[in-house]
Amino acid sequence: MTGAVVDSATAAPVGEGFVVLLDAGGREVARTLTGVDGRFSLRAPRAGRYRVRSERIGYVAFVAPPFDLADGQTLTHQLSVTALPVQLTAVEVTGRTTCRVPPDRAEVTAAVWEEVRKALAAAVWTERERIYRYRTVAFARDLDESRNRVLTQVSDTQVGHARAPFSSMPAPDLAARGYIVAEAESISYYGLDAIVIQDSTFLASHCFGLGRRELRGVPQVGLSFRPEPRRRLPDVRGVLWLDEATAELRVLDFSYTGVPEGVTDERIGGTVEFLRLPSGAWIIRRWELRMPRLAAEMIATAYGPSGRRVTVRGFRDRGGEVLEIHALDGKRVYPP
Repeated sequence: MTGAVVDSATAAPVGEGFVVLLDAGGREVARTLTGVDGRFSLRAPRAGRYRVRSERIGYVAFVAPPFDLADGQTLTHQLSVTALPVQLTAVEVTGRTTCRVPPDRAEVTAAVWEEVRKALAAAVWTERERIYRYRTVAFARDLDESRNRVLTQVSDTQVGHARAPFSSMPAPDLAARGYIVAEAESISYYGLDAIVIQDSTFLASHCFGLGRRELRGVPQVGLSFRPEPRRRLPDVRGVLWLDEATAELRVLDFSYTGVPEGVTDERIGGTVEFLRLPSGAWIIRRWELRMPRLAAEMIATAYGPSGRRVTVRGFRDRGGEVLEIHALDGKRVYPP
């Protein structure tokens, strides 16, 4: 399937967006980034009935009527789309949460979830296609209990095609084992990646709500999530924050529930920052996972020890940041 995306009002090419091929069941089977001339090319996995969807962050998605593709056939089609901006300012925040209903089916969260999903899907595609070269720095550091003093730090700068900053376990495994797993002589903390958040297992096991905040004077709308009440394994809760004016995904903040030994500290968790490139592609620009260093102490009374208490004695952070991005032809695309 080849063609171009043009504006229905001006007939001008629509670039900086994605074109997605959907099968008869509405499942995504191919995706590509349009060029500045709006042109695209998609390859179907097999003959069958398909539809094409045009996706741009901050605009309502356009879905073309279904068509049939035969073996060896190439169709050329012009997508004439109408630019309908998403109005996140009109999203009503009531404080209620919706449980056992995926956000793509809950009316109150549908608009926000759709913009989150677009950005996450674009970030996965950008990484998989390996169309950029990155210079990144990864770090590992230990901090004291207050997180004000760095005890040790090691950094490593790398150049090459980007991989996911951290890859979590498959979503079904996380649902079965939890996000904190005690192993032989250590405890593993698993973060959230773009694949897990979109998985039906994650959507079905979390409750969703909406919130608002201002960050450095910029209004943001948040899609919050927390484990459903029946969840007993260690899990995650957090917020995906979007720019209210542009509907662009900015950051994911999350913390853990069910930390071992009953420890409760909101600083235990992670942060993932997203960035939209001028081409319309998406990347993870910065990431950080904050894990506790736990210590046990005996509780003494006048009659002798009465038990033990586990406290946070420090933190072990892992993370990284993208410093530069170059296209395959050598042109620098970030920083601008």
